[in-house]
Amino acid sequence: MLRYVAFRIWASLLTLAIVGTLVFSIIHLLPGDPVLILLGEQGASSPEVVAKIRRQLRLDLPLGSQYYEWVRGVARLDFGVSLQNGVPVLQELRARIPRSLELILASLVIAAALGLPLGVLGARYSNRSLGWLSSLAAVFSLSMPSFVTGVILVVTFSLKFQLFPSSGYVAPSEDLVGHLLYAILPSLTLGIGFVGVVIRMTRGGLLDVLGKGYVRTARAKGLPERRVLYRHALTNALIPVITLIGVRAGNLLGGMVIVESLFNWPGLSTLLVRSCYDRDYPMMQGTLLAIFALFIVISLAIDLCHATVDPRLREG
Repeated sequence: MLRYVAFRIWASLLTLAIVGTLVFSIIHLLPGDPVLILLGEQGASSPEVVAKIRRQLRLDLPLGSQYYEWVRGVARLDFGVSLQNGVPVLQELRARIPRSLELILASLVIAAALGLPLGVLGARYSNRSLGWLSSLAAVFSLSMPSFVTGVILVVTFSLKFQLFPSSGYVAPSEDLVGHLLYAILPSLTLGIGFVGVVIRMTRGGLLDVLGKGYVRTARAKGLPERRVLYRHALTNALIPVITLIGVRAGNLLGGMVIVESLFNWPGLSTLLVRSCYDRDYPMMQGTLLAIFALFIVISLAIDLCHATVDPRLREG
């Protein structure tokens, strides 16, 4: 087990180093001069001011030297300062990362809490009314884009019944109850969109496992059907579901901009979009690196969960 964990950590660090190099390279291939965008037309008319800003931002150095200085800064968790407002990138990331992770974790809990039981029902009663109900819920979830789900939730629970606020953000340190109320609708929007995938994966995995020889052996021993289903079959069927949840969590880090914009939730995705529009190189680099780093950490956690569930990986 320790050997497997050490190998996965080493592979994650190597992947992070490669991703960091790609992020730095791609950002510098973008068109446009960040100094000219920062200064505007009036400031850019003075060559002395342009040269001074370039020296301050170290953009006058060769690309290799810029990369070396950037790696040194990243090693010290110094991602530079924003070109637009002068705020340190790390300070902005520290504020934004917990907000995005909160929505992602809440949506995954909602998806697992709804999708796993419905998937089990779909497999256990595949040719009955409960099985058809499970399939109907999966089709409904998969056919609803997140922005449509979000609008429906806002119209229903915010405008009509006035149970939750339609959009906005309140820090939990200021008002914990208000913070939770603001987080419910965006979490439901993300979670409902993922329920169908969890249902399909759980149902398909269980139907495949229920036909295995060890499940038939457990039934031949006279074990109760509930114990066969949950003790022997579901444990193995959850392995691909765990992988799917981990991949989905990583994808949500960079793909939840619609939900964050719809509910005015200040997370990583909206920060990345804004920095791209502003050609804010340090903010873009820091945000992209943070998203990839979180994705790698989640992948590492999923691999460790696999090793916990599957004893073959622990033995390797």
